[in-house]
Amino acid sequence: MSQVHAEAFPSSASLSAPDRIECADDNTEMQLVWQLQPDLETSIGIRADTLRRACKCAHCIRARYDGRFPDRFDDIAVTGITFMGNFGVNVAFSDGHARGIYPWSYLQEIAAHNDTTAG
Repeated sequence: MSQVHAEAFPSSASLSAPDRIECADDNTEMQLVWQLQPDLETSIGIRADTLRRACKCAHCIRARYDGRFPDRFDDIAVTGITFMGNFGVNVAFSDGHARGIYPWSYLQEIAAHNDTTAG
């Protein structure tokens, strides 16, 4: 796993929050990891391009509305992860975008539905 790594969650985090977040060595995928038992964990992975396309910040929503939102984010990588209280994270990307907040439930929805066309 790479240098982009979120710190451990505070003990008051909600039950849906993962125990840790890691990124692939090339930062093109974010992993949410839950420790189920001392020797058992589960995780979901979401590609950086999927996360970037799924951004629901005001800037991205407006760009979609105006027809300016890119169809693809080739070679995009996660460059930073910041906790937003106990409900989610802000993800920064290699294209300089760092406005979107991703609640845990939305990240789980993206992963479960392989959602690459949020809008």
